[in-house]
Amino acid sequence: MGIQDVFSRNLKKYRKKVKLTQEKLAEMCNTDFRYIGQIETGVRCPSLEFVERIAAALNIEPYLLFFDDGDNKGEVFLNIPLEQKQKLKSILFEQYVQMCSIIDCAIVDTVEKQ
Repeated sequence: MGIQDVFSRNLKKYRKKVKLTQEKLAEMCNTDFRYIGQIETGVRCPSLEFVERIAAALNIEPYLLFFDDGDNKGEVFLNIPLEQKQKLKSILFEQYVQMCSIIDCAIVDTVEKQ
């Protein structure tokens, strides 16, 4: 499963866990509910600044949105020392930025061909 799929699935999971609708989360993040829906379906990739807004609204650490915890293993990371969390966060954000860049290029190429 790709990082965008993991992010989308986790956004929806954590949003539902705190019993927020897409509309309410969008309001808390100062955006439109359709944008939240597009992120949850993998149509759009949010900026890193927006990832931080989402995490703050959900009251979670941003890295949890990138962690594939199909077996709920993500909770283990809550007890990791701060220095190790920051290193993991840096690695995950680098991969996320690269993935978004690839997707953006693919979108531009597709639009230009049309």
